[in-house]
Amino acid sequence: MKRLSILKAALPLALVCGPLLAQDVVEFHGYTRMGVGRSSNGGEQGSFYLPGTQASPSNGPGYRLGNEEDNYTELAMDVKAYEKGSSNFKLHFREAFRQYNGSRDASADAGGNVDGSHQAGQNQMLYLREAWGEANGMLGNSMPLKDATLWAGRRFYQRHDVHMLDFYYWNNSGDGFGLENINVGLGKFSYAYIQADRNNLNGGWDGGVSGWAHFPGTVNSDVYNYNGKMVVASHDLRWTDLSAWQGSSFSLGFQYNEPSVRKGSVNNSNNNVGRRWHLEYQQSGILGGDNKLYFTKGDGSTFWNWYNPEMNTKNNWWMVIDNLFIQPTKQFGMGVVAVHRVQNEDPTQPGHRDMVWDSLGARPTWFFTSHISLAAEIGVDQFKVSGDHSSADGQTRSMTKKTLALQFSPQSSWWSRPVLRLFVTKANWNSYATAWGTPSGIGVFNGAQAGTTFGAQVEAWW
Repeated sequence: MKRLSILKAALPLALVCGPLLAQDVVEFHGYTRMGVGRSSNGGEQGSFYLPGTQASPSNGPGYRLGNEEDNYTELAMDVKAYEKGSSNFKLHFREAFRQYNGSRDASADAGGNVDGSHQAGQNQMLYLREAWGEANGMLGNSMPLKDATLWAGRRFYQRHDVHMLDFYYWNNSGDGFGLENINVGLGKFSYAYIQADRNNLNGGWDGGVSGWAHFPGTVNSDVYNYNGKMVVASHDLRWTDLSAWQGSSFSLGFQYNEPSVRKGSVNNSNNNVGRRWHLEYQQSGILGGDNKLYFTKGDGSTFWNWYNPEMNTKNNWWMVIDNLFIQPTKQFGMGVVAVHRVQNEDPTQPGHRDMVWDSLGARPTWFFTSHISLAAEIGVDQFKVSGDHSSADGQTRSMTKKTLALQFSPQSSWWSRPVLRLFVTKANWNSYATAWGTPSGIGVFNGAQAGTTFGAQVEAWW
């Protein structure tokens, strides 16, 4: 009886899917990091980072090994909804859950809230990070469009990252549509329209920091009262898959941000365009790994690496990143990253500043067996501010973070996941490091200039 009910319930779905039902393919994949930690000063683990070093909601986590104080999971599903010949239609969904160490109550996480005292907040919420569809092979058989893809929805759009920093340095993701992988003979061309129209452009998906637009620690009230009356649209052009010699790959990009303000509703001074250029060179075949060299330059509303319509084009910035990975033997692998970012605010603006971020880090890993390894990560950050806003003009805040982690993984590979880690992390910082606020990792140690945390973590992607 139960089996018959199941078949009856499945029949309408079968009629909708038609002849594709037997050919449908559903793939599940995702990412997770889950752990627990404490500090040598008592209480919860904190993560060590310098304010201002990254344009993300948490301004961190800095060098991530043994330095992540959240539980985070992404569950993604890819559905082949249609396929006939060379044509197909695919759907992609990704949900994410994040819980910081200060919000560990399981009854609220599970939605229980039995006694009404545990309300889930922004530190423990479920997010829809991707929901988009793509159509392939539907634009004819001409060479430029034969393998091109039409897409629409919310997606991670061709992101580029530094794993050791969990830093997506080329990341124009969001709600939009586009046409990508057009074969132009020499490489491929893509166009995307990405739109940010949330009630508050300073947080959430986009990772913008609009509250920092003039001075960290201050809030521009116009930014926090758009209430859907403003849209910032980004036109994203990319030319990729260019190769000049064996193992080389070049990518070029240009982004143009175009704001749209409802008439009479928002101060027009928050209606600025932005431009950003990208160049990335990747070389494979280097001691069992590869190297990525990236350069970007932007102005206006791209100022903090995303959408900031209150910034005019006299505000400009540039950044260069070198990201190296090698694994010359089965017993040793290493990642190295170097970052130099310069930001210059409008010199005619009262309180303008110039900011420079320099970062250098490495994570060597030694493999004792196919499953057991020891990873050591060291990262050094410096952040210097000059201008007429800060009384600490020209002072450099700095931090050095070091981690040792005993690891257990399926293979003797730097990238092998899942990996279970037992770690100890120590950081040192100077007296200027807490300017413009106290990051959680530093705050745990009550004004000291050094601290230690320890714990366990599992990290996986599949």
